[in-house]
Amino acid sequence: MITVSDIDVDDFKDFFVRDFQYAIASGQTESVYECQKDYVMDSDITKSFSEAKINFNEALFGTDDSLRITFLYLAAHYLVNDLQTSQQGSGSSGFFPVSSRSVGGVSESYSIPTWMLKDPVLGAFSTTRYGQKYISLIKPLLIGNVVVCEGATTYR
Repeated sequence: MITVSDIDVDDFKDFFVRDFQYAIASGQTESVYECQKDYVMDSDITKSFSEAKINFNEALFGTDDSLRITFLYLAAHYLVNDLQTSQQGSGSSGFFPVSSRSVGGVSESYSIPTWMLKDPVLGAFSTTRYGQKYISLIKPLLIGNVVVCEGATTYR
C-alpha cells in the first residue's frame, strides 16, 4: 500500500498534465522571476503537498489509486488557493462560490449544498473545483466510519 510520502511532484504533473502551466526546467532561457510569476514551480507543488498532508487521512482508502487520486485533488486545491493568494498579495481576501450575480439582463446563481455549508471542514474545500472534486471523492468514505478506542472507567 502506498502512502502520501510515495507521491511526488512528477505524479502531480502527470495527473494534471493539462491543468497547469509548469515552470521550465532550470538552465532554460527564462529568468527565475518569470518562472515564479507565470508558471507553477516544483516548490509550489511541494508546498501544496505539505498543506494537504495536514488534512488527509490515509486510513480511509482501500486502494493505492483511490489514495493517490484523492490526495492529488486535495493538493491541487491547496495549490490553487496558494496561487490565488500570491497573486493578490497582502490585499488578498477569502471568497466562496458565487451565490448570485447580475450584469444587465444576465444573472448567475450558485449555492453551496446545505450538507457542505454546515460542515466546518468540508465547506472550506468548496472554494475551488479541485476541492469540490476532493469532496466528491472523500464524502462516501466518511459515511459510517467509526473508530473504536480501548479504554476504561473507574468507579469512585
